[in-house]
Amino acid sequence: MANSPVQIVLNSDAFIEALENNGGGGSKDFFAGNDTEFIEHRDNIQNQLSEIKSMQLVNSFAKVSYAKVTLKQTALAKSHRPTSQVFKRDVAPIIGAGDLGELFVELTPESIDKINTKVGQAEPETRYKEKNGKNEPNPSRLRSEVGAIEGISPYTASDKRNFSVKEAVKWLSNAQTGGSYMVELFEAPPARQDWDLLSKYKFDLFDSFFGGLTILGTGLFVSRITTGQGSSVVFGVKLEKTDSTPVIQLYSSSTAGKSGEKKSIDLNLERHNELLEYLGNHPLVKKVTLPPIITQSSTVKSQVKGENFTVLAPDHKGSYPKICVVDGGVSDVYGDWIEDRWGLISSMDKDENHGTFIAGLAIFGQQLNGKAICREIDGCKIIDLDILPRADRYSSYYSKPLEFFNELETAVQELKARTGVRIFNFSLNIEEHASTTGYSVPAQILDKIAEENDVVFVISAGNTHPRDIRKEWPVDHFDALKILASSRNDAIKKPAESCRNISVSALNPPHLEGVVPYALSSYSCRGPGLRVGLKPDFAHIGGSGTSHPTLGHGLLSLDPTSNIVDGCGTSYAAPNVAKTLASLDHSIEGIVSRETLIALGIHHAVLPESLNDKNLRNVSKHLVGFGMPDGSEDILNGNSSAITLVFANRAISGHKMSFKFSWPSSLVRDGKCFGHAKLTIVSTPRFDYRFGSEFVRINIDAALRQLQNNGNYKGRLNAIYTPEDGDGSLYEKDQIEHSFKWSPVKVYEKTFPRGVGPSTEWKLDVEYLSRDGVTIPAAGVPFTAILTISDPNSEKPVFNDMRQMLQSLGVQAVDIKTAARIVPRV
Repeated sequence: MANSPVQIVLNSDAFIEALENNGGGGSKDFFAGNDTEFIEHRDNIQNQLSEIKSMQLVNSFAKVSYAKVTLKQTALAKSHRPTSQVFKRDVAPIIGAGDLGELFVELTPESIDKINTKVGQAEPETRYKEKNGKNEPNPSRLRSEVGAIEGISPYTASDKRNFSVKEAVKWLSNAQTGGSYMVELFEAPPARQDWDLLSKYKFDLFDSFFGGLTILGTGLFVSRITTGQGSSVVFGVKLEKTDSTPVIQLYSSSTAGKSGEKKSIDLNLERHNELLEYLGNHPLVKKVTLPPIITQSSTVKSQVKGENFTVLAPDHKGSYPKICVVDGGVSDVYGDWIEDRWGLISSMDKDENHGTFIAGLAIFGQQLNGKAICREIDGCKIIDLDILPRADRYSSYYSKPLEFFNELETAVQELKARTGVRIFNFSLNIEEHASTTGYSVPAQILDKIAEENDVVFVISAGNTHPRDIRKEWPVDHFDALKILASSRNDAIKKPAESCRNISVSALNPPHLEGVVPYALSSYSCRGPGLRVGLKPDFAHIGGSGTSHPTLGHGLLSLDPTSNIVDGCGTSYAAPNVAKTLASLDHSIEGIVSRETLIALGIHHAVLPESLNDKNLRNVSKHLVGFGMPDGSEDILNGNSSAITLVFANRAISGHKMSFKFSWPSSLVRDGKCFGHAKLTIVSTPRFDYRFGSEFVRINIDAALRQLQNNGNYKGRLNAIYTPEDGDGSLYEKDQIEHSFKWSPVKVYEKTFPRGVGPSTEWKLDVEYLSRDGVTIPAAGVPFTAILTISDPNSEKPVFNDMRQMLQSLGVQAVDIKTAARIVPRV
């Protein structure tokens, strides 16, 4: 309704206040009452360190090395980390992390001696103090830290790669790989002219690594793949058939397109074995992986469903949302709907079917498929980022590892400057060798491009191989669980795990006989992704995997000759989400922050009915993420029985945002508050990919709290998908899995059918928690928090109640669509 649009709070700065520091409590004794076990444990830690020192002393490369420190499952929280007494920053710094509870520490023979001496000083007996009439363990910080360690082990060749030499040569023989190993280092080498500033140990470490590579002979080509703060330190290492002396580039170069002379890859098994042995033995090397292959998300062959479609030109007096289609090219049949092109791929090297189908959904989707499938009104300007050549021509354009992404970064920067486009449909996926695990380098690069250019990639979750397609989703939920339990090879495809961007799975159309409407499509890949947040984020109609005799896959668009065709794939689910985000961006004046665009979509996403059942709670989140987003008009306009408030600000060091308000009077009865509340927060915290599953370094969180009789405030919302048998708050790993801890995106909600008391005074808090040793940047961490309070029966005048209350409090709130006239951050 026109009188109840989304409201942005203009003066959110007025609610910033000092963050109360409650401390982390006392140290925990992990061996309380088990002193004999602790002494054995302490001795074992010292023995493990001594073994690592023995290996260092005989290492021919350098005396510095890296070790894995594994923490107990009960010691994952920041307050238990062994970094204030054992692994102190000036003695043995933590320089990265692997899986949850696995830290990487830098060690020298001297630092090991210091640590061993320190560990030996931990008191052998349990100490107690009286608290509340009870004797409770009261260990020194040193005993607590030693007890938190499960074990320390050297980082060896077996930790670095999971493929054989034969597997490597076979994979690299595909020209689309670029022929390079991807070699991640524990530490980035400084500029060569600054090596005189290094310690003797560090000089030996870098000098022996690059010097050893040159000894491997002619045809060796080494180039930096990733750069920038927090990026993994990754080099491409390639063996070529040439007599050229080895080439080592410490910094990446952004060259792309049709480059000069192409050199053949040397596939000699002996040379590859020698290289891999060297990389496995050198202490600087953290991981060796095989390069990914970039492909269009696989789709079925489209079938012509009608006569030639008449493409009407845009109204030149009108204004339209914009989407950039990152693909193999978009056909000229759309005429003036195509605003700009990148123009990299020659016409002979293009396959425009995929990109043309995607663009058709964005431009004419509602006319072709109806509003139940395509929720945005027709009309969309397309920017054609034709960047992916046919597979057989790929090596003619890209010869270096991940050179494709160098070209993408340049293109995004220029096309955004030329057209203003901010939503990029990326229906491309990565084919990886089976040995590859973890957060992919392509996802890291997309994160960087999105953040630096203030854009959003909408990424398809990927489709299963035809042999792995699941049975059609059944009506019975238990049968559905059986199908999911027996399915294989259907995990989301890289780079859909990208945490700065959005990934989309596919749902069935609502109008086909024989398939459950809006259920997960049989071919759609699914989560879980990594340990951070939900992936995929959204789901949308992508066509049915089972073809109907007359209606086909139930999703229509155009081919490059403007014939109407049908198809299916997560590739075709992504543009519907991209269109909604682009429409939101277009409908709101001025520059809308990435956080607000993403938060609006997620906050107004709804679980499909077929998946909204308590028996599916533990799996639904991995299938459809936050659900299917409403159309942009419904998102922005709201209704009179609800109010949506948007707070766009930054988390700054030592402070929090605390917005105090009264519950809408129409939802208060007998002193209790009724209704429904939903809270979404999206932030852009610092990422540091060197820390593995802990790469999100700052946790921005929000809570809706109600004042209690004792003067304290009590949190009233639960994270969506929280198990009914617990609140997921016992251990760090449970909070990560169930309560979105460390995720940049969080959603909480609760309905109060019987009312909650004892007061009508509430507050919305936005707070932060940083990892051990991490500080909030001076510029703060951008966030957008969205709070909706509503009447589930759609009867009470919640919007008017809240507006009056906000005015009485001096809160400045206006329609988000015009807020940019008044406030710089939306």
